[in-house]
Amino acid sequence: MKIIGIMLVFSASSFCGIYLSGRYKRRINILEEINSIIISIKIMVESHTPTVEELFYALEKEKKLDSFFISKTAFLSPDYKRRIETECNSCSLLKEDDKRLFISFINDLGTAYLEGQISIINGYIKQFENKLAELKSEQNSKCRMYNSFGVLIGAFLSIILS
Repeated sequence: MKIIGIMLVFSASSFCGIYLSGRYKRRINILEEINSIIISIKIMVESHTPTVEELFYALEKEKKLDSFFISKTAFLSPDYKRRIETECNSCSLLKEDDKRLFISFINDLGTAYLEGQISIINGYIKQFENKLAELKSEQNSKCRMYNSFGVLIGAFLSIILS
């Protein structure tokens, strides 16, 4: 019975490391999705200067919001800024600075003329690309570290319990 308990403790801590590694990878995926949406918005703004509501309807029509971490209804609601901010803040996978950056982007949409809007969007694209490059450069080492720590903690606890 003791062996089974030790194996369960070891497995649980190992899976905890795998879970943390998966969260890190999911954060990168969400940031890539955000960057993709921002690039799509830039293309739409450059091509025909739509209103913010028209941008969101076009994104929804192109099915860009289907797998996004914020629901389509938040984008398409009349009080979209508040709804997007609420849903973004409830996402536990993103760090606070990621959330603030995305909410800031949503709040800045439609606040300038065409050239200013494109310049603002380019700035956000650059910020997200820099953040993604940094996270991807650390991805292998951090994921390996999470997995290793899970196994090491499991082994340590197994030794203590035996």
